[in-house]
Amino acid sequence: MTKVLVAYGSRHGVTRGIAERIGEVLRSEGLDAEVAAADRVTDVRAVDAVVVGSGVYMGRWLKEAVDFITRNEELLAARPLWLFSSGPLSTPQDTTDLLEAALGPSDGPGSGGRKQIAELSMSTHPRDHRVFLGAYDPDDPPRSVSERLVRLMPAAKNALPAGDFRDWAAIDAWAREIAASLVAAVAPA
Repeated sequence: MTKVLVAYGSRHGVTRGIAERIGEVLRSEGLDAEVAAADRVTDVRAVDAVVVGSGVYMGRWLKEAVDFITRNEELLAARPLWLFSSGPLSTPQDTTDLLEAALGPSDGPGSGGRKQIAELSMSTHPRDHRVFLGAYDPDDPPRSVSERLVRLMPAAKNALPAGDFRDWAAIDAWAREIAASLVAAVAPA
């Protein structure tokens, strides 16, 4: 049976929830899926494929997800790999590009997140990178200095809509796409 690792970096549990859902769908499609925090995974040699996701804060992936990819770069490049980002709470009115909403433009000011993913992708060659909307609970306390600073800004109160914006149907469909490609790869001809 194909063994898939779904590793994630999550600060408030939103990305963990997406990773767990992906794992559930992969298992329902007949794969052996393990879901784990990226900073707790010690060895990827025993898995056949990997999905890595991270929450996006200030346009960048979390350190634990980036470190996981960097630490396992060669092994990930030799396996089917998929990436996902979670974080934008909505798409800006002038664009429907979730990649830009999450990680910024491809070039110029604010492009650090896109460049970060491009660098990770150059060495690992993921099959796909999806962006899923996130969730925001204003009662969940900030866990970093940057979060505290953003929440102190008066404009943030209107800019951060509270709620769960995850599109479970889109997440499920993507997980089924991953499963189908893995099942097809091992199916007898």
